[in-house]
Amino acid sequence: MIEMKKMIAAICCSLSTLSMSADNNSPRNIKEVKPVVVNCPEGTVPSLPHLVWVSYSDGQSEFRQVRWSNSALAIEKKQADKKKNPAGKTYKVNGYIIGDENTELGFPIAAEVKVVKGENDVPRNAVAHTLPLSDVTLNGDNRLTWNRDEAIREICSWDVTQQLYNYRDTYGLPTEGYTVSDGWDAPDCKLKGHGSGHYMSALAQAYAVTTDPVQKDILRRNIVRMVNELRECQERTFVYNEKLGRYWEARDFAPEEELGNMKGAWNDFDGYKKKYKEYGYGYINAIPAQHCALIERYAPYNNTDGVWAPYYSVHKQLAGLIDIANLFDDKAVADKALTIAKDMGLWVWNRMHYRTYVKKDGTQKERRERPGNRYEMWDMYIAGEVGGISESLARLSEMVSDKDEKAKLLEASNYFDAPKFYDPLSRNIDDIRTRHANQHIPMIIGALRSYNGNGNTYYYNIAQNFWTLLQGRYIYATGGVGNGEMFRQPYTQILSMATNGMQEGEAESNPDINETCCAYNLLKLTRDLNCYNPDDARYMDYYERVLYNQIIGSLNPEHYQTCYQYAVGLNATKPFGNETPQSTCCGGTGSENHTKYQEAAYFVNDKSLFVTLYIPTTLDWKEKGIKIVQDCLWPAESSKISIVEGKGKFTLKLRVPYWATAGFTVKLNGKTIATNCQPSTYYSVERKWKKGDVIEVEMPFTKHINYGADKLTSDVASADGAQLDDAWVGTLMYGPLAMTGTDAMTWSDATLNIDSHLDNITANRPTKDSGVNGNLYTLTVNGQTFQPDYYRSNHTTHYYRINHTDAPQSEVNETTIEVDKSELQSLIAMAEERVAEQDKWAPNGYWRLVKALDDAKMVNGSTAALTQKKVNRAAAKLNKAINTMRPGNLAEMEDLRPLTGLLRRAGTPDKNTSAELKEAVEYAEMVKKYVTDGSGTHDMINTAVDKLRKAINQ
Repeated sequence: MIEMKKMIAAICCSLSTLSMSADNNSPRNIKEVKPVVVNCPEGTVPSLPHLVWVSYSDGQSEFRQVRWSNSALAIEKKQADKKKNPAGKTYKVNGYIIGDENTELGFPIAAEVKVVKGENDVPRNAVAHTLPLSDVTLNGDNRLTWNRDEAIREICSWDVTQQLYNYRDTYGLPTEGYTVSDGWDAPDCKLKGHGSGHYMSALAQAYAVTTDPVQKDILRRNIVRMVNELRECQERTFVYNEKLGRYWEARDFAPEEELGNMKGAWNDFDGYKKKYKEYGYGYINAIPAQHCALIERYAPYNNTDGVWAPYYSVHKQLAGLIDIANLFDDKAVADKALTIAKDMGLWVWNRMHYRTYVKKDGTQKERRERPGNRYEMWDMYIAGEVGGISESLARLSEMVSDKDEKAKLLEASNYFDAPKFYDPLSRNIDDIRTRHANQHIPMIIGALRSYNGNGNTYYYNIAQNFWTLLQGRYIYATGGVGNGEMFRQPYTQILSMATNGMQEGEAESNPDINETCCAYNLLKLTRDLNCYNPDDARYMDYYERVLYNQIIGSLNPEHYQTCYQYAVGLNATKPFGNETPQSTCCGGTGSENHTKYQEAAYFVNDKSLFVTLYIPTTLDWKEKGIKIVQDCLWPAESSKISIVEGKGKFTLKLRVPYWATAGFTVKLNGKTIATNCQPSTYYSVERKWKKGDVIEVEMPFTKHINYGADKLTSDVASADGAQLDDAWVGTLMYGPLAMTGTDAMTWSDATLNIDSHLDNITANRPTKDSGVNGNLYTLTVNGQTFQPDYYRSNHTTHYYRINHTDAPQSEVNETTIEVDKSELQSLIAMAEERVAEQDKWAPNGYWRLVKALDDAKMVNGSTAALTQKKVNRAAAKLNKAINTMRPGNLAEMEDLRPLTGLLRRAGTPDKNTSAELKEAVEYAEMVKKYVTDGSGTHDMINTAVDKLRKAINQ
């Protein structure tokens, strides 16, 4: 009987193979798309999915990316207009499945939108939570544990005195025996303190994770010293004022007349350091309080006589102290860390409550007539960057017990609201476009955290809408966002990548585009949203993508270095550096990233355990008295989840990844209980669990392509001289892994011939090595080997032009489809607004815009027959001009010419080069990078030029 079953199974398998082979002889066409129907609250823009479920002619199904046609700002504002779209109205939004050759724009679909009264139905409270970092242990000998161990060793090696130097210098304490800090915490850098905050977080996380007693002792001593000496500094601000009859407070510091005359040059700060008694009760920062006050009179971003990002560094210190308070097991020290953070949080409340306000109406000049208008303060480029201070203040409000302090800290959290950014987002209007990326992502995390305390759905909607808008409009295959420091226009990832950092006439773009800080913060936001909707697998599908690709790949496995910008473009080599938490912002977040891979592997509540990541771990679920071991390789195509201690009734929920489109199977104690579950859902098993129960999950990796939202136009692809057609570009994905090729110097090289079934992509079995080389998957296409992004670091290419070798014949008559000018017209409107505000923009970008605008208007107004391709190219050219514009206080690529000329004259430093010239060249190269990324200022270039001229005796 058993042999007969085997024979029948073999015959069925053969028939299935023959059937599939027969189907594969013809192109695979989209045959059906699951309908998209959404309810849209009156006064908002519809929230549309970035993925749709598609069935093909060969019987296969998967999620495909979609680009919706309503992303133009003018269209969004119209859709959110209650008069134009009242409750009861139904309308359609057209869209296209990208990567498809049916039409020039893709496979056409439409969403049905029903306008309804009321608001979105949002969860009031978080319904699940992660477990303490110390209760989930990462197991095995794999890339995850390799990175973790490398990071902990490095954290233990950092000099605690270097992290304390600036505080002691700012508060008049002796600094003998303390190492002077460097990087962005250097004495001549106005972001001082940011690295020390990250350092405290890194210490706390490493302490929670390591089991090595020697490491534990080092980390313990450094945590205790940081907390004790920071409190010593903070206590120097506890100054009782007899005249006031109370302690001198933040509101008393820098009265308005003094504030109006306050200077920001370094010689001024040398004087401010002597006046720590005037900072106000509880102020703790590595730079004088005047730094925070200057933003109230709208001091711009520059490191010479302006500010950098005053409250950004305050946030990092608060976050570090909160992590110590939550993760350190010495209650006295943990309580002291909480007290330091609380006192600083109340300083912030005091300053914001008494000295700032919000005025939204009028012109910018009118809004800035008085200092302290938060509407303007938090909208300033970089100067208004506050990090996640709102999140930290909201967390503090949850941690303290005094009702008055709780209320003030939660109130302080919302003093960092950015109405100009928040208000449109609350209605799902995309105000993300063209903003500084990492300036705004942490603000969204703060909005969601404050919702936990204030219950105002305005804040939840902001966070949810932001996350959803990012998914299709701004995210790359690895999950990262941004180009340089910036968000660009929606659906322009490929144009932005292919032209990033290019000067006029250049053929090669800067391939380093996704700031790793953004990925760090998007993981936080995604984790927190998942707490409210843990049954929605989309959150952890995305979390997995960012973690497995950009975060894990951002650490150099050979010796400790992390990435600032992440290498994504053509022939990219990961720009490893950032060897300390103070080196750059991404050195700071990088110091935290690699000790907490397991942080979101599980979510729990009273009734359920969600298995959200398949990584080798031991879970100590203390609330239930249950210990669980997840035994798998990493990355995992299968996992065994065993109850090794305890018993109890709960529902085990297993994430079915979006990519698991074939063969997902679940076994309970050896018996198959589920097969081929719907991807991007959770499969639930409810029972009374006991020691010895085993769940086995099989989830074979499948091949798919993550397409760029916009086509690579011929004029961009042909910049090196080769004549190439417009083409879709995409990243080969294998399961959750973004796979990269190598040595593609041009877009001609970066072209893949792919059949519609992906049959000419060969999946190779993984290596059996361990450690950094463990379980390494590869793909082969036309003789070229593709490796995972996290593994390959040099000369990598993610995006390839996809030549569909058996592109299906169009089932849509494109001649009957009206040419879509909506994107072009929206860009023209935006460009005209910028032309009217010439004084806001740097000159070179402004004049490029004027030229591109004239050309776009000619195409838009043409009476001759237009093709969609011609309209798309005109839109792409105008988009490029818009995307490369910079605010007037920032340097442009053209401003680098004097500096690059001096660098050529200086040559490449060698062993005979003087120390002065080496330092000047190193500084100049750093400035070049900052300008390229969009954060460099003219004063930086001038300083670099002066250094080089002096060093080469000009």
